[in-house]
Amino acid sequence: MFKGDAEGSRWGSFVPPKAGLRMTQVEHMLSSFIARKKVVVTDPSRQELAKAFWDKDGLIWVDLEDPTEFESEIMIELFNFHPLAIEDCLMDHSEPKLDDYDEHLFLVTHEMAETADEELKTIELDLFVSKSYVVTFHKAPLPSITQLRDQIRRENGSTVLEGTDTLVHAILDRLVDHYLPILTEHERRIDEIEERLFAARADDFLRRILKIQKDVLFLKRMMSPQRETISHLSRSARSFVRPKNLIYFRDIYDHLFRYHQMAEELHGMVNGILQIHFSHVSHRLNQVIKTMTVIATLALPMIVVSGIYGMNFAHMPELEWRYGYFFVIGLMVLISVSLLSWMKMKKWL
Repeated sequence: MFKGDAEGSRWGSFVPPKAGLRMTQVEHMLSSFIARKKVVVTDPSRQELAKAFWDKDGLIWVDLEDPTEFESEIMIELFNFHPLAIEDCLMDHSEPKLDDYDEHLFLVTHEMAETADEELKTIELDLFVSKSYVVTFHKAPLPSITQLRDQIRRENGSTVLEGTDTLVHAILDRLVDHYLPILTEHERRIDEIEERLFAARADDFLRRILKIQKDVLFLKRMMSPQRETISHLSRSARSFVRPKNLIYFRDIYDHLFRYHQMAEELHGMVNGILQIHFSHVSHRLNQVIKTMTVIATLALPMIVVSGIYGMNFAHMPELEWRYGYFFVIGLMVLISVSLLSWMKMKKWL
């Protein structure tokens, strides 16, 4: 099915497949489209896909979702991607970036998602882009890709497939827009915490606010390189992006810039709430220390007097006095009241 070159390279040249050769093994695993003059062929056979590629007949989009090794090899052999791009693609967890390999662009992006237990995670999406095809590679389902595939199947001849630049824009636009509901939800959680700032238990409050702080920092860390990648794409990919469509990629950049600003604002709000919380905790601690200090200060004279009369001297005149007990009690009370009055006069209480 695939024939290597003279040096036996694994990136061989394509040979048309023989009839019945493992076709059912891969056809149902790939989502692919061929657009010809506003007519879309959905999930074409591999022969149709290869013919369209070699004849440059229409636009090809192949989406690989957690592909098998065999499927990955087919895409490698057919499209002849650069080995370094393949390595980055299979490695996963790459930083957002844009590489130009002359024959195609290699774009790494990340889509943000929130799990059922409110944990943020990213799913890497790798795109291979040329003038005649787009190949997307991801190891988990992506809402943006699923929505776009459904739209194309629903609207045969969709304008999304007018060119590779419009297709890439549609993918990136949906991917970037998934940041907004996550940011909005975190803003709602911050507002909720602000309303209960002084009523919440300290341990529960800290757990929630620090979780939000971690999420916001994570969002910022993901958006920053992605923003630079989109900016680079809108400036440098003129061989693959038609001039009239550059403005749409700049629009995606503007969205990312605005979402990054939202994340900055949320980060500032979280820091402000933490400062207020720590100030409140510090104030409460000072009040407790102040109360304990007053109690200790008032008790100190009593401890001194009782300590004096608790000494085992043979002769202590007051011990034989009829009113000695009442005198000592009165003396301790008088000293404590005098100290209390003095503190109030100094406005320490």
